[in-house]
Amino acid sequence: MSDEKSNKPGTRKDTHYAKLRRAHRDQRAGGAPAFRPRQPVPPGEGPGDGLVRLYGLHTVRAALDNPRRKIKKMLVTRNAAERLSIPDLAALPFKAELVEPKDIDRITGSDAVHQGVLIEAEPLKPKRLDALGDTRLVLVLDQVTDPHNVGAILRSAVAFGAGALISTARHSPQESGVLAKSASGALEHIDQIEVKNLADALGQLHEAGF
Repeated sequence: MSDEKSNKPGTRKDTHYAKLRRAHRDQRAGGAPAFRPRQPVPPGEGPGDGLVRLYGLHTVRAALDNPRRKIKKMLVTRNAAERLSIPDLAALPFKAELVEPKDIDRITGSDAVHQGVLIEAEPLKPKRLDALGDTRLVLVLDQVTDPHNVGAILRSAVAFGAGALISTARHSPQESGVLAKSASGALEHIDQIEVKNLADALGQLHEAGF
């Protein structure tokens, strides 16, 4: 009796495989399947107008706190707004809309971990090498093209106190939601310098004492 009860839907032993077995049994009996795996939602079209879409709690919080980031629009769930400490969407200096998670899924695709918030914003403008400032620690990337890797590198660079990340205009990923999410907010905390010729840039860094 106890084993029979423990296999009822909703109990601890009601595993994923048990659901699949019930679905197969119901289909063979001519009824509707009891369980259907969730179908993935593909990403929607890009934002256009040269904007980027950033998502995730840490990413968006850092963007909100960055005065250089020009945000145009926000989609946010009620839960995410509370976690971001946004009591009044109408008080934000850009358009903000309260939505359901599935509404953001239609834009990012269901594989993106958006955590209930998405913004459309202008990408951060890269700086010139002569605008390096007083930092004594920089990071130079040569043909690192995977946005996940670049995001993780940005996160580590900020943790180690690097003042800038230098990369070439070509063979580098564009700013994107994937890169920003991998950086977990670090994108907003480090200057990005774009150069045409990496060898020349390394020579200038050497002359500057690096």
